[in-house]
Amino acid sequence: MNAASYTSKLAYDTSRRRERTILRWTLLNLFPNSRIWSRLLGFVSFGTGLGITTFLITASCALVPSIIFSKYIMRWPSAFNRPQLNDTDAVKKNTSTTEVGSLTALKTFAARSQMALQSSGGPDCLAPILVGHVSLVGPNIPGSYIYTHIYLFLSRCHYYLTGRIFVDQLTEFCLKKLTKLGEIACLQARTCRLDDVVDTFACENKDNDYNVVILGAGYDTRCYRLSSIMGKKNVHLYEVDARGTQRIKRKALKDSAIQSDHVEFVHCDFENEDWLVSLQTQSTFNKEFPTVFVWEGVTMYLDLQVVYSTISKIAICGDRSCIAFDYMFHESMNDAARKSAERIGEPWKCTIDYNEMDNVVAECQKLVADNKSLLKVLDHLDKSEMKRRYLAQYNDGSYIGYLEEFGAFCLIGT
Repeated sequence: MNAASYTSKLAYDTSRRRERTILRWTLLNLFPNSRIWSRLLGFVSFGTGLGITTFLITASCALVPSIIFSKYIMRWPSAFNRPQLNDTDAVKKNTSTTEVGSLTALKTFAARSQMALQSSGGPDCLAPILVGHVSLVGPNIPGSYIYTHIYLFLSRCHYYLTGRIFVDQLTEFCLKKLTKLGEIACLQARTCRLDDVVDTFACENKDNDYNVVILGAGYDTRCYRLSSIMGKKNVHLYEVDARGTQRIKRKALKDSAIQSDHVEFVHCDFENEDWLVSLQTQSTFNKEFPTVFVWEGVTMYLDLQVVYSTISKIAICGDRSCIAFDYMFHESMNDAARKSAERIGEPWKCTIDYNEMDNVVAECQKLVADNKSLLKVLDHLDKSEMKRRYLAQYNDGSYIGYLEEFGAFCLIGT
């Protein structure tokens, strides 16, 4: 979609865009217009990247005794000792519903922290505080917190020295056939885009009572950092997520001394429970108010019918309600990527192609009772627009991270 979209006014605000796309604090800035200097740092990045890889291998080996202790002696639930779920089909199991929580949510959380700490456009100022209380390999592995912080520190050093993002650089040059997106660039674009949706919705409804609902919240921090929705009596904030992930997140909030009393937490297994029923029975949610639903990084883990059902439910809420979400293209979910997701207990299931969105809306409309409200696409951005809006560029025009045709970002409303 072109720039004239639901979020374009905020996204192209001069100061807001500068904050998100400027490159700061790297050796690359010493000679910003020199291709020779840039290529020299490219060679340096090979050495620093090799150092990070060596650390990852060494640290993983060093964690083996901790894993054995946790799994076989203490029998603590962890990423290496997942609680058994009732589903006999292993492909359908998702450990984010257990006390282990979501490992992919931890990875995205760490990525947001990196972008903020690197001063490379990351808007999530709270992620660096919260990430100090979690481990990238999940709970109950002694020593893994140190592992996490050293890895994140080395990755930042790699960026300061070379102007490159290690994970995205590794993906672009070594893993192109496996995936179409780097870890950092995609999450930077996704975070900024959904911030714009919430801020735009808040501006349009500033004189009314309205709801902000974070579906599959993970370690989302919007309810604690966006000034447009914080401290407002007419704004009602809710987070809905699997019980295990939510428990870990709330503990991290408490340990970080981040106030969360203004947010109502609702636990729900999206595939086996009706999240709207959970929201209405566990909180003060009023469906008559206009509501913006933020559904970040969730659709690919659900069956397509669950996606349809979720989108259709916005029709029962107040006028101008909408749901913002991202999704993956069919070609992005190749066998290698799918198997990798299954191994960590969070299998990918749902894909949608860009040109299929009208059909998706039609299927969702069929589920709207009595056709009370007409669903429509308000915003639909592909990777080109996302990169242009939200990623910093080098002087040669290339982008700071790796982001190809992995999927798109959509906003559907009434």
